[in-house]
Amino acid sequence: MWKKVLLGVLGLFVVAVLGLFLWVRSVLASDAVQVALAQQISAAIGQPVAIGDLSASIYPRITVVLKDVTIGAKSELAVKTLDLGTDFRALLSRRIEHATMKLDGARAQLPLPPLTLGSDAPAETSEPASSPVEIVSIDSVILSNLEIVSGGRTLKGNIEVVPQGQGVIVKHIGLAAEDMSLTATGTITDLAGPAGDITLKAGALNVDRLIAFFNDFSGGLAAGVGAPATAPAGAPASSPAATTAASSLHLAVSIEAERATLGGLTIEQMSGKALATDTSVSVEPLTFNLFGGKYDGGLTATLGTALPTFRWKANVSGINVAAATAYAGSPNTVTGTANASVDIAGTGADLSTAMKTVAGQVRLEVVNGIVKNLGIVRSVGAATQLSLNGLKQASASASNTDEPFTRIAATVMLANGTATTEDMRFDAADLSLHASGVAQLDGSAMNLKGRLQLSEDLSTQINQTMLKLSQDKGRVVLPATITGSLASPVVKVDAGDIAKRALRNTAKEAAPALIKRGIGGLFGK
Repeated sequence: MWKKVLLGVLGLFVVAVLGLFLWVRSVLASDAVQVALAQQISAAIGQPVAIGDLSASIYPRITVVLKDVTIGAKSELAVKTLDLGTDFRALLSRRIEHATMKLDGARAQLPLPPLTLGSDAPAETSEPASSPVEIVSIDSVILSNLEIVSGGRTLKGNIEVVPQGQGVIVKHIGLAAEDMSLTATGTITDLAGPAGDITLKAGALNVDRLIAFFNDFSGGLAAGVGAPATAPAGAPASSPAATTAASSLHLAVSIEAERATLGGLTIEQMSGKALATDTSVSVEPLTFNLFGGKYDGGLTATLGTALPTFRWKANVSGINVAAATAYAGSPNTVTGTANASVDIAGTGADLSTAMKTVAGQVRLEVVNGIVKNLGIVRSVGAATQLSLNGLKQASASASNTDEPFTRIAATVMLANGTATTEDMRFDAADLSLHASGVAQLDGSAMNLKGRLQLSEDLSTQINQTMLKLSQDKGRVVLPATITGSLASPVVKVDAGDIAKRALRNTAKEAAPALIKRGIGGLFGK
């Protein structure tokens, strides 16, 4: 008896489910509904919408399934399947309320066309009875297997947002590329820009690709700024899309990344606050660790052109010079610890290329290191013998040797691949060098001229004739040049100048005696 009752109940349940399914299909899965939904979505976002196919399901929620959906005149946004889940009670009134929208296999080609979203209020239609179904509200939007393409670059991932006015609350964004993975949350106040505030965290971040991504995006936006958007097919002439110009990109992003690549550099513990607009991406403040030290300042990229312009303005401290020069292509040349203030700019397709075109000013100080193969002391030792052979040897440059130093400091002007300084100072235990000149940024050539001043201790150790002939306030001063390359510098001491100063100093010493002798002769002495 109970078995028959259970079978009867089960049969009734199956019939009810089947009846519900057939009713849902009759309400949702029709050509009229397909056309109505396309028109309503088009009017809501201000762009033409096409739906390839439509079906319905009842589990786990009553859902209308849209397939092969395209948005935009050029199908900039394409979706394989779009599910709209709604409540049964709402559907009884042929309304889709508090819906969950799930998009699977979406592909967005940036820049997106201008979008206009309605308000949070229920949608109003001029002829509600004529529409077989009406979209009233959407509570959440979930995009799975998403691809965002810009300038040949593709980001893949998932997004979950909650519509709010003209924008959305970003509950979760997870995107990844070959060398970049990031998550984000925040609020987009205007999807058409987009405009809003986002917090971005990344395990790995390629800053070059990210800036190029924004550059491609902004380039497309710039082309449409000021031009009225085209009214979508089926939208009334009074719709927002018929009159609204494209919104401006204004996206504030807080960035934290465990590691990142920046202009070919691998950096760690990057953090900053970025602002992306139609014309630029600026990150200030920006801090990160590199070469054992720290960068603390900002970075700005001017966008919307084929070749962005980058500007670095920062203080850099605690840099391992050996590691930095090795990265620059001149290994085993200089050691020490560097501090610097930087204000430079360059132009290029990416940061790495822009670094090769930099111009601006750097104030540099390097302490407690060694310049390989410099050999200043050797050159001084040869010159201070004051013999013909010694002067010739000094002029031809002495044998190379490593040169320890306590401090190198200079204000350097960068332009056209060269570095120019008027105030370079090289301080070592026994001497100091004041020089000016120019050097290639790649270290391939340099030409510095200056004066070497020996310490008091070293000055008293050389022969007294040399001290007497070339001293300046008790310390020997020698003219010198440094040429060659950073890897193979050549130090020369100007023997001709030493001889001239020797004669001049000799004349100064002899002058009092000659004057006294001449005066004495006049008076008969």
